[in-house]
Amino acid sequence: MADAKAKRVLRESAQRAPAPPPVKAAPIPQPHPMPVPALPAPAVPTAAKPARASAAVSHDALAYGQQAWAAMAEAQAATVRGLEAMVGEMTAFTRSEMAAAADGATALIGAKTFAEAVEVNLGFARRSFDALIGSSAKLSEIGAKTASDASRPILSRFGEGWKTLRIG
Repeated sequence: MADAKAKRVLRESAQRAPAPPPVKAAPIPQPHPMPVPALPAPAVPTAAKPARASAAVSHDALAYGQQAWAAMAEAQAATVRGLEAMVGEMTAFTRSEMAAAADGATALIGAKTFAEAVEVNLGFARRSFDALIGSSAKLSEIGAKTASDASRPILSRFGEGWKTLRIG
């Protein structure tokens, strides 16, 4: 009985002061949507009015920035579409390979001789390799199309930028 543990003595719970009532916070102001002003047509800078030249430059820079963001948004949308197509292809490939593996395992269980088991396994390997090559080709096509579609808005934006520089 020397090994028996002594019972713990219960302690009385500590008396706590009641919690103060919650302080009401001021409501958080919600931001108001700011209207986007329509941009005026770009002014042609002249030597007689240097103040208008800076306004035209700032307008051109703003318009250039908006067009650049639009091109980036188009490129991202094309990339997302391409990645969705890739995921769809990979999902289809995985499902078909899992079904083929189940069929191969069933056929392998039903094999009566070692030679028959080897033949079933070789057939499964051939079918899997052919499916892998076919799926890889589809993924390559999707990847090339995605890269082309995603780069098109950005490259066209660069082309427009070079035209506005009027070099040469």
